[in-house]
Amino acid sequence: MKNLLLIFLFSTYIYADSCPHPAVASDNINKKFRYGCFCGKNYPNIEHTSKKSYRELNKTQRKELIATYQKIDSYDDIDEVCKEHDICYIIHGKEAKVCNDKLYNQLTIIQNKFDAKSDDNITNKQCKNLAYDIASIFYTIFSPADDEDTLFDFGMLMFNGAVTAGNKILQESVDTINRDNKPRYPLSGERCNLN
Repeated sequence: MKNLLLIFLFSTYIYADSCPHPAVASDNINKKFRYGCFCGKNYPNIEHTSKKSYRELNKTQRKELIATYQKIDSYDDIDEVCKEHDICYIIHGKEAKVCNDKLYNQLTIIQNKFDAKSDDNITNKQCKNLAYDIASIFYTIFSPADDEDTLFDFGMLMFNGAVTAGNKILQESVDTINRDNKPRYPLSGERCNLN
């Protein structure tokens, strides 16, 4: 059954449309933050034809909603991770910790790969910043999972959120000193692709 689902998802991916109106990341990451076609809280707002929340869908309806997501190409490598994260929530029918952990780990890998690329390329630095900030802020502040229900999980979320916010402010200060007021994230039309 799992192989059948993978074949279904792959076949819908082959016929995907390009990202119609990719959002440009703003330097102010808040609840309204958007990037590409999939990064941001409740973005994109794709619904199943039944108009039910993804939490209320049965297995068949979830497959249909996933197919709708797969019909849209991700804007770039960072956006692809956000797309996979959205699909992970649909598969689990909730905001699952495993999805948040996967997003954080994948974006950390992307951040490290951009960090290892040429230092004189400003887009690489901007993509590194974007991957880092989405991973850190989204994982700690925007997206507590439904299954993070222990007092320890809540305490870690609050602690990590404060540390992450402080670290972002520090990094922005250092970047301002070192970059001659260049934008922290890629500009319109610039993509964060590793290959």
